[in-house]
Amino acid sequence: MTISVVSHDAGSSEILCALIREYFDLASWHIFALPQSPMGRLCERYTLPFTPIGDPEQQFRAIQPDLLLFGTGWQEKIERPYVRFCKEHAIMSVAFLDHWSNYRERFGFPEGGWEENLGDFTAVSDQKALSLAEAFNLPNPVGFQNFYLRDTIAQARQKEPHSNNNLLFLSEPTDAVALRTYGDKNYWGFTQYSALEEILKNFHRFECAGLTIRLHPSDNGSGYKKILKAYPHIRVQINDAAVCELSDQLLSAKMIIGFDTMALYIAALLGRPVLSYLPSKNREFLLPLPNDRQVRSLLKIPPKLLTASTLSSDDFGMDFALFIKTIVVKERNV
Repeated sequence: MTISVVSHDAGSSEILCALIREYFDLASWHIFALPQSPMGRLCERYTLPFTPIGDPEQQFRAIQPDLLLFGTGWQEKIERPYVRFCKEHAIMSVAFLDHWSNYRERFGFPEGGWEENLGDFTAVSDQKALSLAEAFNLPNPVGFQNFYLRDTIAQARQKEPHSNNNLLFLSEPTDAVALRTYGDKNYWGFTQYSALEEILKNFHRFECAGLTIRLHPSDNGSGYKKILKAYPHIRVQINDAAVCELSDQLLSAKMIIGFDTMALYIAALLGRPVLSYLPSKNREFLLPLPNDRQVRSLLKIPPKLLTASTLSSDDFGMDFALFIKTIVVKERNV
């Protein structure tokens, strides 16, 4: 079977790369990505060959794919011309969702015709994601194991943690996502910068020696540096996600705080003390974390939240053979 893969954003790209590596010998894989994109860099890291994004018609006619797997996200929408080509030429496609947020917005909602950007199937990696996909009536939701998450947890558990006694803030480009999706940087009532200010104002409550900010791959940190000037008494270091290994930072931090990034969920699975902090009711808590780990205010942090998290993940999703069989059966019935 010939399978084409198109992706850009880091979240879905990590899942797709892990999937390809797991089943590399079971199909002929053809990856299409922008060279300097998160997907392009991941392919280089894992030595997976890829072809630069180009004309889908020329590229697909050359390889004659049986199936398209594509990533979703909020940044570039490079997958859409490939999805349209597949729809026009009766090639099955599968959209991969890497998170629990903005399920319809990833495909262009609320713009007219956003449904044309959907895949024939929607792949998710846990029960909560499956329930959300079904609730939004996304096409044919299917469960698929998240090999990226499995491998990340397994590798991290083999490491010896070396605590730096810092609070780790997992940044997200909240303002950019809100602006691109809803046309308003402050759509949710806060940004990553206003949240950082609240963290700094209440820093003493975390009982940490310093603050580490892990930048999102799309962020350069300039906005944070302006805010930090007002807090010279707090020792701060800003780290680039492309340089610092995620699991090392999660294991070394005394506590981890963020909005609803996947990295926060990984930290909880590793038994780290975590807080999902959303300082406005305009945005729902989406991570599958215990309710007491989800807070709107930092004015009162119970001591027990500074201790280890207790969270486990169950095996979820079908194997590759059943996944392909499901798609083939669907294709025959179209």
